[in-house]
Formats: sequence, C-alpha cells, structure tokens
Amino acid sequence: MNQRIWSGIVAAFGLTTALHAGGAADKLLYADFEKIEGGRPVSARGGYIGMYSYQENEVRKATYKGAEGVTPAAPELVRIKADDPNHAMKFDYSLLAPNQWTGVAVEIHGLPDADGKPQSEDISGYKYLSLQLYATGIRILSVETRTNESGKDTRTAWPVYKLEVKPGLNTYRVPLTGFIQPSWVTDVRIDPKDVLKKLTSIAIIAFCDQCDQPKQGMVIVDNITFEK
Repeated sequence: MNQRIWSGIVAAFGLTTALHAGGAADKLLYADFEKIEGGRPVSARGGYIGMYSYQENEVRKATYKGAEGVTPAAPELVRIKADDPNHAMKFDYSLLAPNQWTGVAVEIHGLPDADGKPQSEDISGYKYLSLQLYATGIRILSVETRTNESGKDTRTAWPVYKLEVKPGLNTYRVPLTGFIQPSWVTDVRIDPKDVLKKLTSIAIIAFCDQCDQPKQGMVIVDNITFEK
C-alpha cells in the first residue's frame, strides 16, 4: 500500500481511539472489533460476525480473504499501529466479470444468538448509523439493516443504503431514514421502520451490479455505532 495512504489511515485511527474512549449515553456501540470469542471476532456485545460471497454467474465466483483458519469465515482483525491496541476489521475481495450482480459481505449480529437463532432488538429510537471506513477498488459500498430472527430468511432484499466511498479513511454518519428496500423487489415488501424495531444484524457489502470489469481491493471498518 502507498505509504502516504497508510500514514493517513494510521492518523485517522489514532483519532478514532481517542474519540472512542469517551463514550456517550446517546450512542449504542454496535461493533468495535475488540472482542474475540471462541477464536473468532464478535460484535461489541458478543454477536456473531461472518462473511460470505455471492454472484449471478457461478462460473465467475466472488472470492475474499479474511481471518486465517476461521470457520465459518470471518473478517481479519488488524492493528494499524504496533503500539496502538485499537483493532479494526479488514477483508480483501475479488469480484469477477461478467456478472449481473456479485459481492462479498460481512454480516454482524448485534446480540449473541440464542438456540442457534439471531436475537432482535429495537433501535428505532436512534437516528444515525456511524462507522469509520476505508476501501479500495470500488466507489460505492452497500450497508444493509436486517431482521431475520429465524436465521433462514433468504428471500428478502433488506433495506439498504448505498455509501459513496471517499479517498482515505473517513467517518460516515448515515441517516437511518435513508435505508430503503430496493425498488425492484415486488414479492416480499417490508417497511424499513419495522426492520429497525426488530434489528438482528447489519451487513457491509463490497458489490458490483451489471459488472463488466473485475474489481478487487480491501475494506477496513471500525467503530460501528448507532447515534441519537
């Protein structure tokens, strides 16, 4: 990686650590990537974190690299500076073309699963989703809010916010009113407000739609927080 870019990431994460130490009653820390349970990363309150890929063209499968030797797959936890204990999540991705749609996703459960099922919580009282993000290779990332208490619902296209990625590492503050279900969904319509009342997870997705050129790069994320 370019040394100038890496230095910018280091400086930004140093600021993150200082801000994170303060905390606030009007914020819900969803994931800061500081906890490991059973040899794999978990969310701030012990929720499952997993990775997967998808594609329309099964001959040209999306691939990714996260934590070594972790099954099911999970993102890697990285320290930007050797003398700084703060961690962030990181994954590398490769999206092949042609593909009508393809992507690599990290899904983060806010709470620990119970009896093998995700647990929901009401976060409708919050107004924003804040996260720190650095990405290469793509211009837009998808962030999804999901309610899937059975853990088996694959029919629904969840409310999504398309996040335009700026150069370097930046803090993004996304209004929760900006999450909408894709317009092409006709069979399983859901109200984004109802999803927030029974949120089980959020997903961060490096994707490519109508993909005619391969895309590859990395994504680094830290301090995912709901704010009032």
